[in-house]
Formats: sequence, C-alpha cells, structure tokens
Amino acid sequence: MKPNKVLVFLLIAITFLIVGADKPNKYSKKANTKSHDDETYNSDFRNLQKPFRVSKLNLIWSKAVHRLTEPKLKSLFTELKIHDKEELAFKHIKSEKPKQYDDGLKEAELRKKLIGIMSTYGLLEVIDIEDVHNPEHYKHHKPMEGKVKNDNYKNKSLFKDKKLNKLWERAEVSGSFSPEELQALKEEFQHHEEKVDFYFSLLENLDKVKDKKDDFHHKNAVNEDELDEANEIALNDDEDKNDIVQEQKRNKHEEYIGKANEVREKHREIRDNIDRLERKVSRGSNSSDFIEPKVQGLWRIAQESDFNAEQLASIKVELHHFESRFLKLRHMHAEHALTMEKYKNAKPGDKHHDKVSEMEAKIQKQSRKVEKLQEDIEKKLRKTEL
Repeated sequence: MKPNKVLVFLLIAITFLIVGADKPNKYSKKANTKSHDDETYNSDFRNLQKPFRVSKLNLIWSKAVHRLTEPKLKSLFTELKIHDKEELAFKHIKSEKPKQYDDGLKEAELRKKLIGIMSTYGLLEVIDIEDVHNPEHYKHHKPMEGKVKNDNYKNKSLFKDKKLNKLWERAEVSGSFSPEELQALKEEFQHHEEKVDFYFSLLENLDKVKDKKDDFHHKNAVNEDELDEANEIALNDDEDKNDIVQEQKRNKHEEYIGKANEVREKHREIRDNIDRLERKVSRGSNSSDFIEPKVQGLWRIAQESDFNAEQLASIKVELHHFESRFLKLRHMHAEHALTMEKYKNAKPGDKHHDKVSEMEAKIQKQSRKVEKLQEDIEKKLRKTEL
C-alpha cells in the first residue's frame, strides 16, 4: 500500500472515532435512565391552538391552559389526544354501520370517559356535557393527608403559606424522609416562600406603575388642553412637545405591560413549583407511589381490593412499568404537537412532513403498548370486584 493511501485511511479512521466518541452509548445506564425531576417543558406547548379535531376537546384545552400547571397540562394533553382518536374512530365506524350503534351505548361510554378525565384534572365546570353532574362518572381521588393527625404538632406555622404547612406536615408524618432529606426539603420550601414574597413585591410595584400611569394620563390631559389654546406662533414648538408627551406615554405603557408580563410569568412559576413540591412529597411518602393521576387511581383501586401483599407488590411493578410507558407517550404527543405547529405548512415529500409522519407512526406503536398494558391491569383489578 502506498504511503498516501495509508495516510488517507488513517485520517478516515480517526474521523469515525471522533464522531463515535461524541455519541452516547444507547445501552449505557445513563442513556436508559430518565428521572421525572428532569422533565422539561417547552413554553410554546401552552400556546397550541386547537390541537384536537373534536371541537369540545379544543374548548376543554383552551380552558385548561389557564388553569393547570405544566406537568398536569402535558398529562391532560396525552389523555385528550387518545380520546380525540377514539371519538373520530367511532364517528367513522358509525357512519359505515349506523344501525349497529343505534342504542347509544358507545356514545355514553365515551361521554363517561371524558367526564372522568375532566374530573381528574378539576375541569368539570369548564364545559357543559350531559350527565356531567352524575357522581358515578367521576374518578374519585382521595386527599392525601398523611397517616397521623397530631393536634399538638409544633410546626404548624413553620411557613406563612397554609399549603406549605400542610405539605410539610405530610412529609414529616410519612416517615419516608430521613432527617437530612427533611432538612433539604425544608430549604426547598423556604426557597419557594421567597419566590412568593418576590411575586407579591412585583405585584405591589405593578400597582405603583399603574397609579403613575393613570396620574400621567391625567396630567397630560391638562397639558393637551393647554397646547390647544397655545399661540399659533408657537405651533411648531407645541408639536415637538406633543411628540415628546406621546413618546413618554408609550414608554410608560410599555413599562406597565412589561411588568405585568413579569408578574404573570412569576405567578405561573410559583404554581408549577408548588405542583413539583406536591409531587415530590407524594413520591417520598407512603401515601402515594405514583405521579400520574391515571396511575394513582388504578393503584388506589388495587389497594382497596382483596389482594394479598404479594399480589399488590406484583401490581405495583406493573403500574410502574405502565406509568413509565405513559410518561413516554405523553412526551411523544407533546413533541408531535409542537412539531406540527412549527411545520404546519410543510407539503408531502418535504423532510419536515416526513418527520411528522415518522413521529405519528411511533406514537401509534407506543399507544398500542400503553392501551394493552392498561387493559391487562384493569382486567386484573376487575376480577376481584366480581
């Protein structure tokens, strides 16, 4: 082999080694381990407009984006996306075989399922659905108050926020946190309280800016009247002054809008953080072993049934596996929705259009796995009820 060819071969080999080194090993522990605490959310997700094909689901979504925290909103999106497909599939089948579905049983089943979803996320009042006030259709989620009620509890007023005090009590009585973990949790609570204090200071400043803005408009109303009565000789000077006044008005208005947006963002951040703390306390305590409302409901049914300890342990493993699959599906739905919004004008044959199609195929595959797991678990739970 000639020296030049050997040199070229070595350069190619080195290039492949460098590229390969940058890629993570897909079989490594790090690549296959995903922590719920590391979940990230794209801010554009909350701004999705009409992501569903069924109009009533879009109405529910439009209300939910103003009420729910990011983790719950993302979870709701997945459930509504699945329900959207079920509704469309039923409409298609019914149009082909109308006589087969004259009894209305399937419609009632879908309606009951939607009401259950809305009940889980506290959205029953946002849309008027028939039978929405029938308690048999609700998914009951018992409040988690901890194991012990101690009237002599010394730290009831450890925090200014009542919600934080209740969470702290749950964490302390659960027995699931070590002293070191409780200390770390306490620091997180204190940090959250600092955020709340900062939010209220922003709110106070916003009121001051608003008052100044109103005073400014009032003062300038007088100035404008004086300008109208000014001598024609000073007309050019008056126009210059008026331009300055208008510019000052715009600046004041922009300052107010900027501070209002900052207050709104901080409020959302506080809600998301308290939701995160609630999930953390629930995962650490014995009151709940899961973070998804759907899975929490199934686990509660299992605990209230006649399973022995060994059977419950087996069901818990299945539910953890189901929750992991469900969280993955939730993430896939969210990414697909954002990609669809970003490349909504892409045409067939375009690489972005192909990317969306590929994502949809993966979602369908994952959905089938999730549905199969859920069916198997529910079938197992129903056996004890009979």
